[in-house]
Amino acid sequence: MLVVTGYASLDHVMYLEGPSGAERTARAVRTAWPRAGGCPSYIAGATLQAGLKAAPLMWVGDDQLGDWLRSELQRYGLLTEGVAQISGARSPVAMLTYDSDGACTCLYDPGAPGQEFLTDSQKRLIGHASHLCVSVGPPQVTEDILSARAPNSRLYWAMKDDAQSFTPEICAALSASTDVIFCNRAERGMVTTTSAIVIETRGAEGVSVTIDGTETLLTVSPAKCRDMTGSGDSFAGGFIAAEMSGATPVEAAKAGIAAANLLLTQRERTSL
Repeated sequence: MLVVTGYASLDHVMYLEGPSGAERTARAVRTAWPRAGGCPSYIAGATLQAGLKAAPLMWVGDDQLGDWLRSELQRYGLLTEGVAQISGARSPVAMLTYDSDGACTCLYDPGAPGQEFLTDSQKRLIGHASHLCVSVGPPQVTEDILSARAPNSRLYWAMKDDAQSFTPEICAALSASTDVIFCNRAERGMVTTTSAIVIETRGAEGVSVTIDGTETLLTVSPAKCRDMTGSGDSFAGGFIAAEMSGATPVEAAKAGIAAANLLLTQRERTSL
């Protein structure tokens, strides 16, 4: 089973009909209000879609939105025992606005920053996981997550350029202990000394798979969907699912590309 740790999010997506900026108004059309989001949801969701068990591990408030997110994840078929509700807290919300030129602005309210800690149920879930993925999340729990990990579990790190979540100390610890690292070109510099397989996504230029210093570059098809949120995480989930089924890293990367394409194709059919 795969367990994916990180921030939860209830995403609200809007397409702007004109350019936005200070002192101006842009008409907006909302398309998802809300949508289950957050890196753990996408990574675990892509793994589940490949037919394997997956559980997001994250934190929500004990409010209506938190209840909705848990029920939505259950409806997908994901295990939700790792979704903890913080008493008296708001659930995390993101506002994603896509300008007419395709640029996206993400405004994220974490809901209860600093109040996220591992519950006993979450620790047990991590300890029983054969595969564990750490995505962007509360920095105060990273050490506990790594401590709760089963010694023989395979560890993945889905990077994000977030200096609060991934401090230099946390980056060094994850670089030293991770089996597979997912990053983009800008995030590659956050990796320190490592023996991990490094999977670097390069947008339209493809995906790089580096194993023991040897690089393989895979091509990708151009995406037509405006709303790209979650595609990189879906890639990671597809990769992990393929590895769990015995694929080589290069084969797994091809499966990751297919998982990202599937998400964007499905979204393109329903977007404006």
